[in-house]
Amino acid sequence: MLTITIGGQSGAGAHEIGAKVSKKLGLPLVRTLAIRKLARRLDASVDAVVRKELSFGSKRIRFANALEYGLYRSAMYGWDPHLTVDFGFWSDTESTKRYLPDQIGTDEYRDAFYAISDDLRSMGDTVVVKRGGCLNLTNDPGVVHVGIFAPRDHREQRIARRLRVGAGEAAKLVRRFDNDRRAWFAKLAGTEPEDRSLYDIVLDLDHTNHDSEIADKIVQESIQVKYGNEPHPAAAF
Repeated sequence: MLTITIGGQSGAGAHEIGAKVSKKLGLPLVRTLAIRKLARRLDASVDAVVRKELSFGSKRIRFANALEYGLYRSAMYGWDPHLTVDFGFWSDTESTKRYLPDQIGTDEYRDAFYAISDDLRSMGDTVVVKRGGCLNLTNDPGVVHVGIFAPRDHREQRIARRLRVGAGEAAKLVRRFDNDRRAWFAKLAGTEPEDRSLYDIVLDLDHTNHDSEIADKIVQESIQVKYGNEPHPAAAF
């Protein structure tokens, strides 16, 4: 088994480089599938799970989530029965799925996050590009964790290209993404994404690096980490 997780800093290039690694190795790319599996385990919508994660690092989002949940509860107990329609919430007769982030407890979220590691392992050889792959795919000799790091201006430029926003907005987004990611790592594992001990391979990028070259390096080093000097099925890749 050779599964590669690619993470590190926000905007450093995991999404783009991970796609190239997946193509070079001919392995499935796991990106949004992981959060869909998490949502299914929690019997919640993907939107609720995403907003739950964001609330770990933002008081503003926590307040908005709590307010929304309070309105829903008020509607359920007779304050305004039409709010469930106005806000797009479900009727109890239609579904038990949770659509609000405050319906998901932090402990059950954490348990579900670590539980999906079994789901991901069952997929076999993959390239996993998701936040925290280095946390819930651990203690497995078939998994190689890659951390990608880059200067802030490099990350801001990549976010601007990826999201098609201006330089000022990209700078704000990188700060927000960094804050959200650190809070999420701290809540789940008492660590931070910049902790290089989480990764088997650490790559520091700058403006001279090309994504395709970095992908080649990840492929080569991952095979070396996994197989060492032993015979390996490199030809199959």
